[in-house]
Amino acid sequence: MAAWLALIALVAGNPGFLKGQLHLHSNRSGDSDTPPADVVRWYAAHGYDFIVFTDHNRITTFPSTPSMLVIPGVELTQNSTGCTPPPPPTFRCLLHVNALFVSPPAGGIPWGASNGTSRDAIYRRAIDATGRMNGLAQLNHPNFHYAADGPLVARLAGDGLALLEIANRSWDSNDVPDDRSRPTTEAIWDAALTAGANVYGTATDDAHHYFDARAAGARGEKVFPGDLGFVMVRAARNPEAIRSALARGDFYASTGVFLKRIERTADKLEIEIDDRSPGPHHFDFIGAGGRILSSAEGRRASFALAAARGGYVRALIVDRSGRRAWVQPTRVGQP
Repeated sequence: MAAWLALIALVAGNPGFLKGQLHLHSNRSGDSDTPPADVVRWYAAHGYDFIVFTDHNRITTFPSTPSMLVIPGVELTQNSTGCTPPPPPTFRCLLHVNALFVSPPAGGIPWGASNGTSRDAIYRRAIDATGRMNGLAQLNHPNFHYAADGPLVARLAGDGLALLEIANRSWDSNDVPDDRSRPTTEAIWDAALTAGANVYGTATDDAHHYFDARAAGARGEKVFPGDLGFVMVRAARNPEAIRSALARGDFYASTGVFLKRIERTADKLEIEIDDRSPGPHHFDFIGAGGRILSSAEGRRASFALAAARGGYVRALIVDRSGRRAWVQPTRVGQP
């Protein structure tokens, strides 16, 4: 809980933001044609400071380059037709967790024994395996086949889940559901936060196509391109510092809006837009239940924390093209 109350200020001498990708696939995943070396080259060309390989049920390791930190991970992929509660008709139980920043073990992924068919048990099996690899657990695309809801995310946060994909930019992630009676991924996040969970929101690519994206599209294939969703992490440029910053929520998620400054003091949250992002920008400060507590327009905005007492406040920033940035929640105690 201390991390939620920590002061985060971008001041002289502190590290800046690093651009990172927490969900991507190579040809070691079985559903991409691009070898790891070309994935690294593609992301370096698009201005990334670090990437985490997350191939399906296979830990991909690759050496870092002078311009790119390359970090091992794995998408722990549990797919079946049966789980409890069951999926809607025509859907499946596709419950995926990214194990990030793992220490690759000898003998493969340390899956534990199955503990039943409940969604809680299936996800916990992956979270436990992530812990055995000293990794950081991220629940992927919660609305993909309606895998997870807010109460489930809240329960898993108590068992070691650190991150939740609130913006998986693949075409089939269903962040805003086709079934409008169901919550968006952002609403799932707010439901978990309102229940008291400490979980941070990420934006990711889930990319499978890189230099081959245009050719795949020309062939009529469904394309999973990159550089659509990412995280900006305030950390020194080394894996340990980046992992620690993600674990304590010292980052923002983005689909193209860049922030210059995020400052939390004892009584105020202040945000300023980076020069790379042309205006205008709309700011929403969001609290318990997903309620908008205040809004603003411009290149900077602030929020008095007293207005969120007994709950939390997070910020959503949207530019004129619909690109977004999500500032992580701050818990606000009672007076």
